[in-house]
Amino acid sequence: MMLCDSHASSRTRLLGVALLALAFFGWMPKAEAASPNCTASSATLSLPGTINVPANLAPGPIPNATGTASITFNCSGLPATTSHAADYTATIQAGQNLATRDSTNNPNGPGITFATGITGLALLVTATPVQATSNTCLACGPTSTAGYVPGSVTAPAGTSQGSYSGAVVANYTAQLIKTTSGNVPPGTIGPITLIPFWWYIAGGSVDSTSQSLHASLNLGTITITAPTCAVAAGTGLTVPLPGVETADLAANGSVAGTTPFSIAITGCPDGLSVATNTFSGGNVDRNTGNLQNSGSARNVEVRLLNGAGGSANAGSAINLHGTTAKAQNSGTFPVVNDAVTLNYFAQYYATGKATAGTVSASVQYTITYQ
Repeated sequence: MMLCDSHASSRTRLLGVALLALAFFGWMPKAEAASPNCTASSATLSLPGTINVPANLAPGPIPNATGTASITFNCSGLPATTSHAADYTATIQAGQNLATRDSTNNPNGPGITFATGITGLALLVTATPVQATSNTCLACGPTSTAGYVPGSVTAPAGTSQGSYSGAVVANYTAQLIKTTSGNVPPGTIGPITLIPFWWYIAGGSVDSTSQSLHASLNLGTITITAPTCAVAAGTGLTVPLPGVETADLAANGSVAGTTPFSIAITGCPDGLSVATNTFSGGNVDRNTGNLQNSGSARNVEVRLLNGAGGSANAGSAINLHGTTAKAQNSGTFPVVNDAVTLNYFAQYYATGKATAGTVSASVQYTITYQ
């Protein structure tokens, strides 16, 4: 029995050693290499929010219509393996779903010319240190679609697997371009996702498919304004009428002191036709359609008449009361050398025997043009 007990004790000690060995090897850490990955954040070009396109501007760059943006692409976990040279490089792609290109776009560059949705306007986007193009090739974008390669991140030779991180920066400049000889209409551009970005490892043991960076180069909202006509005299215009004798206005319907006056408009694009302004407001006599006098003279009003150069008959009276005023103020005047002159007359009009005194009246005018 003692021998059995001794034998049993020996087996117990051996089992304990075996269990200790298993516990020791069970806690050994397992080394794993980092997986390659690239990241980036979207960027928006810094063009002005409102851009005025000058009248009669020749095709080409529009003044003060440029913007820039930069995107940093960070790649880590390189090389994917140390057994293939291709596994040391992560390539950045710009393309696949490029925004709509303008008809003037040259696929070979320099740059990519995007459509804006406004007739006669395009956006040229160029890049450094690698110039942007919209060619179609295997390396230019996923599924062999239009785009280009902004750069790549390569781990140095001899780098341990998964230990290298690096970055590449792409700088972009955008220029709004006028593509036609005609005047550009007003409107709104954007927002537009111009260029989406991807990355992949080509060849080697990985030879990955393109993976989205969920980042893009964007264009914000831009309001395009067309040149506007401006009143040369500003917002106010004073028409001095001459002094006349009361005898000249002794009876109802008699007129005197007919004086021409003009409203000069400048800064208009050639080719526009300017509608004569609609007179409105002021104290209007419902019976005559004339402006009532706010001065000291009695039985006298101010009548307005159409002048020469418009489609309305020169010398025809303008009835300022109700809708008739619009009907008699609908003549148009052509724009010549970015300017137009709207011609009128003003005169005293007697509603009875006029008395001596002052005559004063005012009316508003609204210029419309197209």
